[in-house]
Parts: sequence; structure tokens; C-alpha cells
Amino acid sequence: MLLAFLEGNNNAFSLIYDKYVDELFAYGIGLGFERETLKDAIQDTFFKFYTNKKQLNGITHPKYYLFRMLKNRLFDIYKSLNKENIVEVTDLPFLIEPSVLDELIDNEDKLTLENKIKNLLEILTDRQREAVYLRFIQEMEYEEVANLLDMTAPAARKLISRAIKRMRDENI
Repeated sequence: MLLAFLEGNNNAFSLIYDKYVDELFAYGIGLGFERETLKDAIQDTFFKFYTNKKQLNGITHPKYYLFRMLKNRLFDIYKSLNKENIVEVTDLPFLIEPSVLDELIDNEDKLTLENKIKNLLEILTDRQREAVYLRFIQEMEYEEVANLLDMTAPAARKLISRAIKRMRDENI
């Protein structure tokens, strides 16, 4: 798909957009952004993706690249809204509600799963929650999670491992 897009196939761009737009939206909601702000940021992300084809030649995972672009765009928006309280991108809270997971869960036993997931995620730190979301819901590799969270791959593995241990220890 990416190769076809880079060769000028606009239908391939549409396929990339359709494949990732909902996942990007769910990720942005998890970061705590309002829907309208998020829609604008996603539009900006795909516009930049489309217009900067030359920078995409070395990209092998468009999903990771789009997540990184969106997170950077959202951080820029966050900084512009909070000029006097500038924080690091790693300090942004990561909130994920069952409503974000609606499209990711089968309708069968949905309520039970939502409650269990919500209880599990509530015991984690924002950073752990984001790492678990990226690794297991978005199925990213540890290296991709690490890059998105601005840490090393071993640190990402350790963070996720501690999150899993914490959930197991709670016996939920």
C-alpha cells in the first residue's frame, strides 16, 4: 500500500487513510483531546503525510509513522494551549475509556469485558496504560512503542512487563 502511494496511486492513500484513521482517533481520545481538536489534528497529520512523500521513502511501518506524526501534532496543540505551563510530551496523561474500545471489542460480552479492562487499566500509571495500549491494542513492536514514548526498547519492555505484573498482582 505504502509503495503504491509513493508511486503516485491516490487510491492507495485512501486505503491507508481508511485503515488507520479510526486507530489514530482512538489513540488521540486516549491522550485526552477533544473530538474536534483531534479531527483537525488527524486531518493535519494526513495532509502532511500526503504532501511529504519524499520523506517517506525509508518508512517501513506507516502505522507507527502516522502515530508519531499525530502525537507530535497533538503535543504542539497542547503546548500552544498551555503556553505558560509547558510540559514534556511524556507528561501528557493517557486516558482510555471503554468507549474508545467499543470498536475494538466484539459486541458479545461487551459489558463484562469493558468493566474488566477498565478495572485493569485504572491500576496502571498513565505511561503504563499508554504502553500497554500501543503494544497490545495497536499491536506495535517494542521498538515502535519505545520510539513513541521517547525511551529505549529495553525500557519499554520493562515498563510493559511491570504493567502486566501489576495487573496480575491485583488479581482482577
